[in-house]
Amino acid sequence: MYIFAFMTRLFLFFIFLVFSFFSQAQSTQYKWPVDAPPALSANFGELRTNHYHMGLDARTLQRENLRVFAAEKGFVSRIKIEPWGFGRAIYIEHPNGITSLYAHLNDFYPELEKWVSQQQYSLSSWQVDLKVPAGLFSVNRGQFIAYSGNTGGSMGPHLHFELRDTKTEIVLNPLIHGFSIADNVAPDVLRLAIYDRRISTYEQSPRIIALKRTGNSYKPLHPVVVSTNKISFGISAYDRYTGSTNQNGIYKGVLYYNGNEQTRFILDSISYDNTRYLNAHIDYKTKAAGGPYIQHLSKLGNKNNSIYKGGDGIIYLADSAPQQIKILVSDTEGNTATIELTVQASLNQTPVPSTKDKLIFRPEMINIFENDSVRLYLSPKAIYDSFYFTYNAINSTGGTVYQIHKPIVPLQEFYKLNLFNNRFADTGKVIMKRYYGSKTDYKKATYQNGWYGAMWRDFGNFQLIYDNEPPVISPVTKSVSRIVFHITDNTEELQNFTATLNGNWIRFSNDKNRAFIYKIDEYCLPGQNELIITVEDLAGNKAERKFTFMH
Repeated sequence: MYIFAFMTRLFLFFIFLVFSFFSQAQSTQYKWPVDAPPALSANFGELRTNHYHMGLDARTLQRENLRVFAAEKGFVSRIKIEPWGFGRAIYIEHPNGITSLYAHLNDFYPELEKWVSQQQYSLSSWQVDLKVPAGLFSVNRGQFIAYSGNTGGSMGPHLHFELRDTKTEIVLNPLIHGFSIADNVAPDVLRLAIYDRRISTYEQSPRIIALKRTGNSYKPLHPVVVSTNKISFGISAYDRYTGSTNQNGIYKGVLYYNGNEQTRFILDSISYDNTRYLNAHIDYKTKAAGGPYIQHLSKLGNKNNSIYKGGDGIIYLADSAPQQIKILVSDTEGNTATIELTVQASLNQTPVPSTKDKLIFRPEMINIFENDSVRLYLSPKAIYDSFYFTYNAINSTGGTVYQIHKPIVPLQEFYKLNLFNNRFADTGKVIMKRYYGSKTDYKKATYQNGWYGAMWRDFGNFQLIYDNEPPVISPVTKSVSRIVFHITDNTEELQNFTATLNGNWIRFSNDKNRAFIYKIDEYCLPGQNELIITVEDLAGNKAERKFTFMH
């Protein structure tokens, strides 16, 4: 009896601790992380190329070097510096099980900046991802930690801020986890789209329904009759907060059919492993062709498309009687826009196009295409919807161009593309080029028995090129505070960059993959110095230049 009572109290105490932990994690009101009035240029879940926006973009008055503050007490747990993405970023772990992230920064606060510099010199690498020992740099709520900037993938001065579950690294929507922006404005709906789901979303253009707005309610201008009994919906919408004209992302969409909820999407938390599933959430074909973002209210892809709850959102119209559709579009404060309409299936349905003699790639299957010149294999999770695969080979002066479908179909996972060619003398100098429209990419091709392979995550036009041209090293400026170089290469990609000063490695930054910049530091000695720059491209072609200068 005593043991039972003790175990009961122990269990209740454990429940109390768990409840206290989650209550603390959910109730924390974080400090605004930058020295500027609270304002957003982007919110969590906004639609971006191949990914959701994974945090808040806090405005910094269109300036750099505003003070950035720790949102809550904790310790610096990680520092990441890269020429793209976050640029210069700080991660802070907090006692409530949440990690905050601050990105696109300029200099860190002096003690941290000094430690990071020491680690870079120790590793002989400007680009680093450093795990910081717990407690080495403890911070208090509101403590100055860095200056705001425009580093990495940033397109203008701002602070990118995230909240993550420390254990899982799932990114949380800050606007429902301790941040709030005054918002009494419902989302704006721009368009309603209908899809014939008897066929692939990639093999059609949606039917756009004109809507009439009355307050926060939207209805079609005319009755909606469809020539199919299997449909789904999509919407274009954006949100604004009070006093702002900025078009931010919406938080939630819910679809009802005859009063019954069919599916919903909620942008409350997303893993970086799953952020590319944005391409299954939008009408990718329409966007890739230069059209607007349309967000599906139906689920493509597999279970990892985690923003969806409930059913798949595909509606089967049982007969030609009018059917009631309602769509709710909401923000994090519960402001809601409502779309209501009736849909009827026509008695005369449009015939489904014939699939005879067409190669169909299907989701959840291994998809293969191969001939004497091309081999490719797509994993079961690589695509979200079926499509008719197309291929063509075109002879050109630079060699055969292989048209591997079109980039109107997105891919979730990488695939290996193999191209056959036996005319290159040096197999180590072969690069695979991909281009479509204005975009061009290059990958080093691996060689095996006449086949050259590279990993890709897009379709397009592919070509093998022989590269024996070394990069070009061009000094740009030399001043009392810094030295700047530009490196160009015919493949636009560099494998290695190394700079030594008087025989010792020195730290050149390379923000946004453009100029290489050395800020004169204590490793540059008074008097004459010898600087050697060495670079290598994807094909292994090397270039080296030596310079002497007085300091």
